[in-house]
Amino acid sequence: MSMPFKRIDGSSVEISADALQAFKAAFRGTLLTPDDALYDETRQVWNAMIDRRPALITRCSGTVDVVRAVQFAREHRIVSSVRGGGHNIAGMAVCEGG
Repeated sequence: MSMPFKRIDGSSVEISADALQAFKAAFRGTLLTPDDALYDETRQVWNAMIDRRPALITRCSGTVDVVRAVQFAREHRIVSSVRGGGHNIAGMAVCEGG
């Protein structure tokens, strides 16, 4: 089953199940999709006015995971955001569809 993602140009792209599985196999941390139990809790930021739904949440376990996540986003030209503490008043710590 493929999954829809938002591209950096505003369009959307379906990423194949094979590409997602390959990414997951190489990733040491946790990957969360909207179907996962922890997804809603994990995507929330302290500013409750922000309600964005990323297509995939990557919880990196180290530098190698960060590099893999950035490479995956670059390869598929999908929107990505980095959440340190999630303390951006404008809600930029969570992207929509990326």
